[in-house]
Amino acid sequence: MLNDEIRQQKDKFRQMDMKQKLQYIWDYYKWPILITLFVIILLSSFIHDRVTAKKDVLYVVMLDSAAQTAGDSDMLDDFSGTLSDFDPDKEELFLDATINTEGNGSIGYTYMQKVLAQYNIGSIDVTIAPRETIEKFAEFQAFGDLRDLLPKDLYDEILSSGREILYTDYEDPATGEIKHDIPIAVNISDSGPILKGFTDIEGNRQDYFESDCYIAISPNTSYLEHSIAFLRYMLEKGE
Repeated sequence: MLNDEIRQQKDKFRQMDMKQKLQYIWDYYKWPILITLFVIILLSSFIHDRVTAKKDVLYVVMLDSAAQTAGDSDMLDDFSGTLSDFDPDKEELFLDATINTEGNGSIGYTYMQKVLAQYNIGSIDVTIAPRETIEKFAEFQAFGDLRDLLPKDLYDEILSSGREILYTDYEDPATGEIKHDIPIAVNISDSGPILKGFTDIEGNRQDYFESDCYIAISPNTSYLEHSIAFLRYMLEKGE
């Protein structure tokens, strides 16, 4: 009887869409998720505070990547040299590539809840991720409309370049109206820093992603100017 009930619950879970699965996980595992999430945030905060007391002026997340590192990076060190107003003694650019939201396990859903909370409070400025991950978080309107966020000349340049753009539909929270074909992310798989990859702990070069990756900007970023500059850097930087 118990095995039959478990099998029925598994079948029911497999038939759910992403939002239903998240709600199911939340209903049944709310307290374990909250406790795990609290520990993750506490540890992240502790590590970050130990690493630096500087002010973050750009927070980039690289979701579901192979890097699994956080903190300084060659990519951001190089990018900082392009910022005329950046003070390395007082400010920091931070990249977090430790977050893996793939899979249906509780850890993956816990990381999803953490990232969604970060999007909601505006602590994430820029996201780099595979198409599937971008589309997953787009369901929660985590990314801004590039037409509104970017200068017109930059957006027109992206359009004319022929780069792949990911579009989605968003619901206007004020009116409930569905807005179609909103551009939210740009393919940067041919960007120099992405092609360069990273060096693992054994000294071997590795790719960040196994498939194409895209860059998106959060709609409530606190550092829009730096976010735009970073996107432009990723588009223009050669290997």
